[in-house]
Amino acid sequence: MKRMLSVFTAIAVSIAVLPSISFAAGFQLPDQDSAAMGMGGAFVGQADDPAAVWYNPAGMTRLDGTRISGGVIGIYPVLTHENNTVNPGTTDVSDRDIHLPVHLYVTHKPNDSIAFGVGVNNPFGLSTDWDPNTSSTRYVATFSKVVTTEVNPNIAYKLNDSLSVAFGVAYVHLRATLEKTVNVVLPGPVLLGDHNFRLSGDGEGWGFNAAAMYKISQNANVGLSYRSRVKIDVDGDADLVGGPAATSGTGSTSITLPDLIQLGVSYKASDKLTVNADLDYTLWSTYDRIVITSNNPLFNATDEKQWEDVWCIRIGGQYLLLDQWKLRAGYVYDKSPVGEAHFETRTPDSDRQGLTIGTGYASGNMTIDLAYMYLRFNKRTINNSFADDDANPFTPDNSLNGTYKSQAQLAGITVGYKF
Repeated sequence: MKRMLSVFTAIAVSIAVLPSISFAAGFQLPDQDSAAMGMGGAFVGQADDPAAVWYNPAGMTRLDGTRISGGVIGIYPVLTHENNTVNPGTTDVSDRDIHLPVHLYVTHKPNDSIAFGVGVNNPFGLSTDWDPNTSSTRYVATFSKVVTTEVNPNIAYKLNDSLSVAFGVAYVHLRATLEKTVNVVLPGPVLLGDHNFRLSGDGEGWGFNAAAMYKISQNANVGLSYRSRVKIDVDGDADLVGGPAATSGTGSTSITLPDLIQLGVSYKASDKLTVNADLDYTLWSTYDRIVITSNNPLFNATDEKQWEDVWCIRIGGQYLLLDQWKLRAGYVYDKSPVGEAHFETRTPDSDRQGLTIGTGYASGNMTIDLAYMYLRFNKRTINNSFADDDANPFTPDNSLNGTYKSQAQLAGITVGYKF
């Protein structure tokens, strides 16, 4: 019984971190269209292509006929951890992989007053993969991966020549896989050695969104978009493998994706130049704690998160170079919601800045948009995080301490067609 207690305690600790990789700003994917990404994501006030379904569905009333667009944004992150407590002077590097979230939008305007649209995309995702044998943080986390898929139908209505409003519902499905190294120790003490712990879970939830677009003047628009929090019930299967303490179990929890409020202004400075600015506010305070329940009481656990509400500034614009070609550029400054006390190696997050460039080409009813972003995370030094594995005397304490450096490169392509 004591042996099983030790094993189940390790499982409970691991289950408690299930949502950790899902909701840090570093794993939120705000860029859901290549034209918008080329302008730093500052698109709420412009919203003049089918991606309006995601950025500001009230803009659908300005899209004639039936339109469709879809594409992919490749993301290549590089994450490093310079150790200063465990193996000081060494550096851990997360395995590098390319992530490919996709997006698809369809809009239809049957008359001058009303428009419909639906979007399918991956608003949260990515992964981290620290070496399970050598990384200093392997007892906190090794492999982490989350994929979300959202389906979002919307309806928009033109109240008058200046104001349009929209409403939609959102269905979100989440899949997550987590791994960590567990050094199983029995009373005595008896060391059973390192085991690989793996947790796979999935769940779903519903939310809603509302938006408005107001034409201030002939050359200026202001847009407002709100996306509600989404509660997701997650069920998981857990396996401890690779040694004499191998066992399995189950666990469940519920997590809440945060509300997102976006305000954007678009100004047409000339026949060729449009400049935009957006302010995003994300209510990460919905992510305060995770409560785990199970049919086995040894799985029950509570994990404090206590993240903070944060804002993000986006500035961008586009220039009509020729009748077929547009050039775009933008800048992003995004705050991190994770304080030092609750810093986690699954989300080595910090404030970040991004620079973007892009271009768009139109030929007949077809458009092709390309974009590139360089995202640089501020260097972050951690001295005291609660997420360290302090429960096991045979695993190193304060293993998360050190300096974290991260960057990412993003490249996107979106193809559109008007019927």
